[in-house]
Amino acid sequence: MDALFQFVKWSREQIIAFVLGVEAKGMYSVIEIPNPKTSSWKDIVNMTLFNSTKARKYSDLDMQKKMLLKIQYENLLPKGGGSDQPSLAHKVFIHHIIHGEKVNLPKYIFKYMVKELWKSQNEDRVWVAYGRLLFEIFHQGGIIEALSQTRFYNDKMLETVVGKVINGKTLKNMQLVKEFTPLKSNISESTVVSDLMANFPPICKKDTLAVQIALLSDHFTQTG
Repeated sequence: MDALFQFVKWSREQIIAFVLGVEAKGMYSVIEIPNPKTSSWKDIVNMTLFNSTKARKYSDLDMQKKMLLKIQYENLLPKGGGSDQPSLAHKVFIHHIIHGEKVNLPKYIFKYMVKELWKSQNEDRVWVAYGRLLFEIFHQGGIIEALSQTRFYNDKMLETVVGKVINGKTLKNMQLVKEFTPLKSNISESTVVSDLMANFPPICKKDTLAVQIALLSDHFTQTG
């Protein structure tokens, strides 16, 4: 419960920043653009993506920009539906990334989370953005552990789903490569429960061996 009380003290963006391991600092431009057709961002982002003030099709993007958008759709600003055509807000976010401008990712994520939540309620969409991030917040806040102790729910009741994986098949579907050979070590979707010890302290591989051993010894002393 101590972790839960600590989370309550923080702002919403601080919680997201803590779980992601990043700072809640940097540029924040837009999520909701009242009128994309007249926005001052339109010409700027079109120049970044298409080297022209005139908007073009998604198919006109080069391979790098298509991949950046794919990563954005699946992780940073999730995009529901099957269309690959980016919104102006997605274009603005990619504009900052391409130009190496540090963005306030936790703030972007929180604002986008709220936007998608309202859209889901108003349009009766059964889709929740940032499912894995929310799970990690609930886990680190002690909520998952508290629920598990009640034994009131299971994966079937929660309609558990797994995240998508970007691999060679993804690139082929995006028509960025013609052929690929799957490896036995390829990552795939899975609902397997981790066998890692709960509440194990994070250990950085960049630490010296002596530091890693000290952390392991301390954990063993405290927990057995």
